[in-house]
Amino acid sequence: MKVIGIIGSPREGGNTEILVERVLKGASDKGAEVKTFKLNELNIRGCQGCNYCKQNDGCIQKDDMQKIYNELFSADAVVIGSPIYISYVTAQTKIFLDRLYAFLVVGKGSKLPVGKKCVLVYTQGGGDDGKKVMEGIAAFLKRALGMDVKAIIGGNNLNPLGAVNEREDLLQMAYEAGELLVR
Repeated sequence: MKVIGIIGSPREGGNTEILVERVLKGASDKGAEVKTFKLNELNIRGCQGCNYCKQNDGCIQKDDMQKIYNELFSADAVVIGSPIYISYVTAQTKIFLDRLYAFLVVGKGSKLPVGKKCVLVYTQGGGDDGKKVMEGIAAFLKRALGMDVKAIIGGNNLNPLGAVNEREDLLQMAYEAGELLVR
């Protein structure tokens, strides 16, 4: 079993990273091999809308997204985490999501094997729309890529660095979601 984590937060050691790592810990403790990608540390350009991927395998851009494509294809499950900034995911996460276009076959579905398990993670300072944002992303992942979104884990009032460590409820839900990915 292989589970990859995608961290869309620009803050090193931030609340989103803590929760994604907790999900991965739950999966690892159940025997899964885990790997993490921190989007802010990678060189990933935005989708150019060139449609190269529609006539060819993969994306014409030879950037760090190529590493993620390979891991996504071979993984059994994926954990995608992002803070909520101005009522949506971070720019880093949005670019990642846009680049998943390379897996879409218009009118036919996905080049990814159907049924990959997924957990979505969010953290939010003020506001209360994080879960709604993630529900929209979950609908896209299910409809367009055939993913099986098992859980959405997150909460509000989590702006200070490390604040999620005071939220045992979220930490426990994240760990259990990781275990669920391996069942």
